Amino acid sequence: MQLRIIHQTAGGDEDFCNRLNELLEVDGLKEVRFSVAYARWDGIGLIADRLEAFLKAGGRFSSIYGAGNGVTTADALYYGLVLAARFPKRTFAAFVEDKYSNAIYHPKFYQFLYKDKSVVLIGSANLTGGGLARNAELAVELAYNSNSALAKELDGFWSKAQAQAKIVTADEIRRLATSAGAGLEKRDEAGGAKAAKPAARVKAKSAPKPLFEKILNLPLAQKAKKVRLLETMDALTEPPRHLYLQIFKRETGGQKGKPGSAVQLPSATLAAYFGLGKGETRTVTFQFKDEEVKTRVIHNTNHTHQVRLNPIFSVERPAILHFERLGTDIYSAIFVPKKKYASILESKCTEQRSVRARRWGME
Repeated sequence: MQLRIIHQTAGGDEDFCNRLNELLEVDGLKEVRFSVAYARWDGIGLIADRLEAFLKAGGRFSSIYGAGNGVTTADALYYGLVLAARFPKRTFAAFVEDKYSNAIYHPKFYQFLYKDKSVVLIGSANLTGGGLARNAELAVELAYNSNSALAKELDGFWSKAQAQAKIVTADEIRRLATSAGAGLEKRDEAGGAKAAKPAARVKAKSAPKPLFEKILNLPLAQKAKKVRLLETMDALTEPPRHLYLQIFKRETGGQKGKPGSAVQLPSATLAAYFGLGKGETRTVTFQFKDEEVKTRVIHNTNHTHQVRLNPIFSVERPAILHFERLGTDIYSAIFVPKKKYASILESKCTEQRSVRARRWGME
């Protein structure tokens, strides 16, 4: 058995995420198991590219995270659904929700199972941006024979963790996200107590793009999976701020053959942008230049929802409507200048369900 100490210091040169990425690239890796108290996308995102390359090559990834603890986020749990959709039958995503007010699920366990050996890292680092790149953390790395007594002990730990865990589903994520123990991606880890202190220097990419951007960047061949995933992500803690929506020359709802003002909102935007679960209804406010529109938005089980936006009568169509999130269920609504229509359609409205469907984009 070989032992190594990994010591990450705040602002230092050794980042825990770098070691995890190195182990993900070692030849002969068959399975990876993580069981941690806290998980956030700002941590998982630091190893996501290597993890996905490992899965693409035929590997298996299993994860069990503590949840409902005020730190683990819906975004981190959603990533388990993303991997399950992209790599069927090669992933296992579960969570442990604490039963007691004075006890918490608290392991930090990272195991790599290779063809002829195994490696485990056990220490203080959680699967968060702080744990993998910013905080002072300490871990022991053990390389051991896969048939050893230690291997059996660690397998026993994993079996017990699985036995108390629940499978991650969109419904469970939604429930956790509305509980008192919901975590946030944009969160002051010291609760404001260190607001006056400078930020630590971080060599690793400390702020991965939000999870929704990673999904939008999936290959064109996975377009259907992309839409289905976004349709479930109404509980993102770091949702898109901007929505660009193509307005057709002839929208529905007009009378006597004239163009109408009933605009169909793609279902992916109903969840990931407007934050609506399937079947959920909410009143939102769109603040146009000369008019404020309050309307009910419903996430139907079909592919779109229709909202009547009379201000589109004031512009030449086709056009692009740019929404920006101002607050809870409040959005500014600005028409892109006509001379920029073609360029914005190409650069911002990159999503389209089918050839004749409305183009849209989020960021």
